[in-house]
Parts: sequence; structure tokens; C-alpha cells
Amino acid sequence: MMRKQKWLRWILSLALVLVVLSAAFSRALRTDAARRYLIAHLAASFGRPVEVARFDFSLLDGARLEAQSVTVSEDPHFGNEYFLRADTLTAGLRWSSLLAGRFEFGTLSLSRPSLNLTRDADGHWNIERWLPPASPAGSRPGFVGPLAAPRVAHLYRIQVDGGRINFKQLDDKSPFALLDVSGQVEQDGAGRWQLDLEARPMRAGVELQDIGTLRLRGTIAGTSARLQPAELNLTWRNASLADALRLARQQDYGMRGELSMDLDARIGPPLPNPVATPGSSPVSGPPSGAAQWSISGEARLTGIHSWTLPERDDDPAANVSLDASWQLGERRAQIQKVLVEMPGSHLEGTGDLDWGRGFNPQFHIETSSVGLNDILSWYRALHPDVAENLRMEGTLGVDVTLGGWPIELQQGAIASTGGTLTGASLPTPLQIGVLNASVSGGGLDFAPTEVSLSAVPPDQADETAANLADSSNVFQLRGSILPASNGKDRWPMNWNLSIEGATPRAQDWLVLSQTLAQPINKGWTAAGGLAVKMRGTRRVGSPATSWLGTVDFRELTLSPRQVNQPVRLGRARAEFTPLQLTISLADVEALGTAWQGTISRKNIDPQWTFDLVADRIDAAELDRWLGPRARPGFLARFTSLGNSDAGPPPEDTAVAHMVAHGHLHADEVVVAPLRLDQFDAETEIDGRTIRISKAQADFFGGKVAGTMDAQLVADPTYEFQGRFDRVNLSQLGQSVTFLTNRIAGTASGNLSLTTHGIGHQDLMNAMQGNGTLSAKNAEITGINLAGLFPGDDPDPPSDPFAFIQGTFRIHGTGIDIANFVLDQPRGRLRADGRIDFTHALNLRILPSILQAATSPAAASPLGYLLTGTIEDPKLVLPNSAPRPSSSSGSRRR
Repeated sequence: MMRKQKWLRWILSLALVLVVLSAAFSRALRTDAARRYLIAHLAASFGRPVEVARFDFSLLDGARLEAQSVTVSEDPHFGNEYFLRADTLTAGLRWSSLLAGRFEFGTLSLSRPSLNLTRDADGHWNIERWLPPASPAGSRPGFVGPLAAPRVAHLYRIQVDGGRINFKQLDDKSPFALLDVSGQVEQDGAGRWQLDLEARPMRAGVELQDIGTLRLRGTIAGTSARLQPAELNLTWRNASLADALRLARQQDYGMRGELSMDLDARIGPPLPNPVATPGSSPVSGPPSGAAQWSISGEARLTGIHSWTLPERDDDPAANVSLDASWQLGERRAQIQKVLVEMPGSHLEGTGDLDWGRGFNPQFHIETSSVGLNDILSWYRALHPDVAENLRMEGTLGVDVTLGGWPIELQQGAIASTGGTLTGASLPTPLQIGVLNASVSGGGLDFAPTEVSLSAVPPDQADETAANLADSSNVFQLRGSILPASNGKDRWPMNWNLSIEGATPRAQDWLVLSQTLAQPINKGWTAAGGLAVKMRGTRRVGSPATSWLGTVDFRELTLSPRQVNQPVRLGRARAEFTPLQLTISLADVEALGTAWQGTISRKNIDPQWTFDLVADRIDAAELDRWLGPRARPGFLARFTSLGNSDAGPPPEDTAVAHMVAHGHLHADEVVVAPLRLDQFDAETEIDGRTIRISKAQADFFGGKVAGTMDAQLVADPTYEFQGRFDRVNLSQLGQSVTFLTNRIAGTASGNLSLTTHGIGHQDLMNAMQGNGTLSAKNAEITGINLAGLFPGDDPDPPSDPFAFIQGTFRIHGTGIDIANFVLDQPRGRLRADGRIDFTHALNLRILPSILQAATSPAAASPLGYLLTGTIEDPKLVLPNSAPRPSSSSGSRRR
């Protein structure tokens, strides 16, 4: 117990002595002489002027010298900004040197340092002059000497914590930097420095979330040998591909994945100075004593996919390896080997990087192959909605030269013996024929290549399939991809493509486009045959792709979204010329009738022109095609009322901007029970506004003409103005059930009508209009008005009206007539009242004023009310019982 207390007293005493000595040394170091002494030794160690705010000394954790707020100045050759700055510099002193009377640093620790690495115009770095040189052979390390001419105080170890490294080209600071630098640099017995540093890269103005960690390990020589020789290994682990691209290009390209990289660099011994023989010219090339760098590396890309897609186990991956050499001071580097490997691909080549006059890389890829399934894998990873079950068989042989910046194809060839695309979602496998493409002048030109689907799906084996087996289902493609006029790559690039071929099953190609997430059809489907002979050209800066050629439709059934029934294109052709697009209809069935004619549009004019002929346009058929069935009606779809919450379909925008005009002819137009023959009209369409003008047609032995305007907006409105002449009322009556055998004569007149709404009932309720009617030799069977004239015959016969004339107004679901004059051989009558759309009658019929004034008072005519319905009319004396039906006294015809 006594011994333990004795040792405890010794320890406490020693600690107290160390504290006192540390405080005494720290106080002593604040004197001017001590500051000059220490700053001189630090300056000798760094080879730069040094500024220190304050020195402290500690013996508790070893003989350690602490310098607060240290700044190491830059070599004026590399600029005027600081070379190194640190919050705290801690230097461990070597006890053996102190006991021998020498002042020598052991370990140098930097807390939160900031280092500027600067490169001059000759390619030299300021770091080359910083690290202390190796000790001369036979000399003893350390520093002993007067302050006026201090020799270098050797550092044996440098430790860094929480540092930052900036990069500069003289006074121009790079946006790249290394953060959170930590690790150590240690000198071995041979005078070489062992490096083990970790850091996190960054770029100014770019937020990086998962950039990974850089680690540098290896050995380098001292500055007296310009860091030569050296062996370095740089690793980059767990870096997000998106952040790596943002770091390199300051842009998010929408790529996701992980990047890892290993880079090894070896610096050989300096080259001997070139010797010039008498009379020879000076030797050009790298400077004398330049180091030879040998660089090899490998990058691994895994889990590559678009940011719009979730990560999958089968996302593509690639390994890229590189072997290169570079002589320090030379403005070019040789790439002995570059290798890109994927599961089915192997790309190998050589290259040259030249930055003497701008950046001009050159690569030659030869005897290499690219698997078509690898291309499909990358395509699926970068495009949504690609079918899951697709697979491609086949390879592309590649032998090309690339160069320039931005990089571009220069010359070479790409070839393939063909390939096959299979998948459960495809009706049959897609066969890709032999492919040969040549590269020249920065462009790619590929010879005719066939793509085909079987004309007979595997599940069909009947006679129809046998007939299809004789049909071609092949398309031939050829084209080229060209750089822009300035010879540099731009996206999209200039291209041209020609397509020629035919298919009896267009639906199979639509399925293929859906499978590859590039649907041709949006809002429509099709089935049947077509033949294509087209050529498309795209130029950078052009507003749209230019297409020339023809598309022939052969028994193609088209099902647009806007109609309920499919359209049959028996024979039709779309012809694309430099001036216009013309669609010729020879045998087309749509809207319940057969169509012929043309539809065309000039390329510089958004307005379509048409000249169409229809067999029979029937309102009932139009209702079947356009009316509300299982989905919203045509007007609702056309005016975006089908689903207001979901918004209008994409096709609605095109409809809203449609402009067209032309001539429409129909042999027969039926609006049951009425019928128009030989209908002709000029029609204009401007978005949702439709105007029919100069319309005329044969109408039950007479003529009808007029105009109609329709505004197909949320609440559609319609306006009609027309005139009818010499209409045969007997023929008209035969078409209208409740007028059959009830009327005769001829009629003329005019009509103005407006209404709005969707659906029959809304249209009827909102109908407003007015017009005039003039009829000759009119007969109304079932109504005997002869009793309204003076005479002795209690039941006189009914005579035809020589003339009927009057005006009417339509409103409130009925027709109001006023001042209708009815001339008979026995006299003239006047009628007014209302006829309801439900066929109810409420008319007052009186002798005309002139006739009443000339009649004897005893024979004063009586007025009647015509009530009941059109089918069962009744004449009633005012304030009296109903008179027996007048039909019994009517003339038998």
C-alpha cells in the first residue's frame, strides 16, 4: 500500500512538472526570438514563407509544437494566393534529436487545412517543389545551424484531417475540389513518401448527394527528383452515376446507377537528355528529364436505369478498362488499349489524346462486337413501358474510327448477319435481315435491311391463314445519319430514312410499336393491309420531318376513338409530295355510307381542302356511329364533356385546331322521316365551328336551300336559315306517319332556327325560330272547315284551299301560328294558335275580317276551336259541346 502511494506521488509530481514545463516553454515561444527561430525552421521545411498567429508547446502528449492559424505562402511563379492554410499545425519533435542538441520535426499534423494545387503554363505543379527531398547519402537527418541560413528541417510524416484541396491553372480556379481530405504522407528510409489519403470530390454550384469516396495510395519520390519515380493507386467507390455525371458535366442526364473505379499510375525514372550531333537540328518533343507515366484503370457501371424507372435486378452493367502512357510535359497521351465489356458485347480499341491545339481525341475500335440483346437491355432500362419478356438474338460487328470533340464517327463499318426479336407479347418473332452500314465524313449510312413478321400468327391454321401465308409482311429500311452542317454532332442529328414494303396485318406492327414503348397509334386501332413507300428527311433547325411517298390502304379496318363503329378503308391512298398531302378515297365505308373523293392539305397551309361524295347519309346511322352508346357521345367527346375530371384526350387538341373547307355531295340524306336527294353544300370547319353554306337538295318534288352554323363548344349551339320551294305535300305526308294521306298540294317558305344543348330532348327544349309558309291547292284530310262559311247545307263538302299563307314562330316546344290566311272557293279563313311538339292542337279558326264585314248579320259566321291532336282533330264551337267529328262529312277521295 505504501509503495502504491509512493508511485502515485511520483506520477503526480511528474505530471505537475510537465505542466509547468509546457507552460514555461509555451510562454518562451511567444518571444520574438523564438517566433523567428520556429518560423524560420517551418519555412525551411515547406520551402515557402510561413505566417503563424501563435505558438504553443506541450509535453503531456510528447514534445509537440502547436502553431495556430498557419499560412504558407505560394511560390510567386504560381501566383499570389496562399499555398497552404490550416487552423492548427501540430509538429512532433524527435526526442533523440533534442537530446543530441538538434531541432528536428517528426510528425506534422494539419487540422482543417486548405491546399491550392496550381499548374503553370508548362504543365508543372507547385506540389513538385513542396515535399522535402530525400536526405543525401551519408548525411544525418535534422537541422543544426544559425538562424540566418537555416538548412531544411526534414519532415518524416504529415497527417491531415478535414482538409480541402483546390485546383488552379495559374490564377484561374477550377470549379472542382476535394473535401474532407484525411490520411497521412510518410517518408521511408529511402527518401520516398508513402501516401494514404481519402477525400470526397465536389464541384462548385452543384449539389451532390452520393458522390462516394476517393482514396489515393502509393509512393512518390521527393521534390528533388520531381516526384519521380512514383507508384499510385486511386480508387473511387460507391459513387452515384447521376452525381458523377453532375460532377463532370454539371447536368443531370436522368441516368441512375452506381460507379466504381480503380486507377493505377506509374512514373518511370527521368529520360536522359537528348544528345544532338554536330549539324543536326534540335530535337523536338518533351523536355529533357521528362517522366514517363504508365496509366491503367477500370471503371464498373452497375444498375444503370432511367430516373423515371425503378431499379431492377437485370439493369444493364458495363466494365471499361484503359491502358495509357504519357510523358510529363507533352501535350498528348497514347492509349494502348481501351476495352468495354458487357454480357454480350466486347469493344476493344486504341486511341490518342491530343490537347496541343484544343482537345482532339482519336479512337479506333476494331474487331469488336455488340450484342443486340445488350442494346435492348439498355433501351429497356432508359425507356418506360417496354415489355418485360423481350429478348434479341444476334450481334453487330464494329470497326470504326472516332475523333474530334464533341466526339464523332469518322470512318469504318458496322455489319450484322441479322437478328431476331422474340417475346410473349409479340404475335410472331421479328426477323432482322443482314445489316451493312458504312461510316464516313462523320455520318452513318446503312444499306437496305429487311425487317419482317410472319404473315400467319402461330395460333391461326384455317383457310384464312393459308391465304395470308401468300402475302408479304416485310418492310425494307435504308437511310443515313449525318452530322450538322458545321461537322459536329448535335442531337437530334440530321437523318433520312426510307421505308418500303407491305403487310396484310397492320395490327401486328402496332403491337410491336406498343411492345417497344413507341406506339404509332394514339386513340385508334387498325387491322388489315397496307403498303408503304415512304422517305423521310430531318434537318437540324427544321420545324418538322419531311416525308415523301405513298401509303396504300387495302381492306384496312380503322377504329378511331371518336366514333363507335370501325371505318373500312377498302381502297384508299395517302400521297405525300413536296407541296401537299393528298388522301384519295376510292372505296371507304364510314358513318354508315360509302365515300369517294379527295382530302388534301398544302404543306405551308394548315387548312385542309376536301371534295367528298357519299351514297346515303342517314341520321340514324350517324347516331349509331356518333351517339352515346357504351362510351360518351360524339358531341361529348368532341367538346371534351365525356370526362371533365380527366381532361380532354390528346386528340382533342388536334380537333380544336383543325381548319378545313370543301364540297360535300350526298346522293341521299335521311333525317327520318324526311329525306333530301342530291344534297350539295360548301362546308367550312374551323376548330369547333362548322358552317354549311350554299346547301341545296331535292326535297319531295321541290327544292330546299340554306345555311347552317354549329359551335361545338361545351354547350353546343346550332343556327339554320333556309328556304323550301314547291314541296309536294302529298309526298311529304307519305314519309311522315301521322300525316300519311292527310295532306296534299305544294308548299314553299323559309325558316330560321336556333337551338343548343346535347341530346334530342335538350335540343327540342331549347329550339327557337320563325318562318313563313305559302301553300297552293292544299288539302287537309280529316278537317272540314266548310261549316264556317254561310250556307244552308248543314254538312257541306270540304274543298281544297287554293292558297294558304302565314307566319309562324317556334318556341317552348311548340309552334305558334299567326294570321294564317286560308283561301277556299267558299271564302277565306284566318287561323292562329299553337301546335305542340306532342301533336296537340289549340287553334282558333275564323272567317277573315273582310268576309265577316260583307256577310248579312243573320248569317254571321261562327268561329271554331281546333283541338285534339294531329291524328285526331276536333272542331269545337266556343262555349259549346264538341261537334261530331268532321271526318264523317269530308270528301271521299
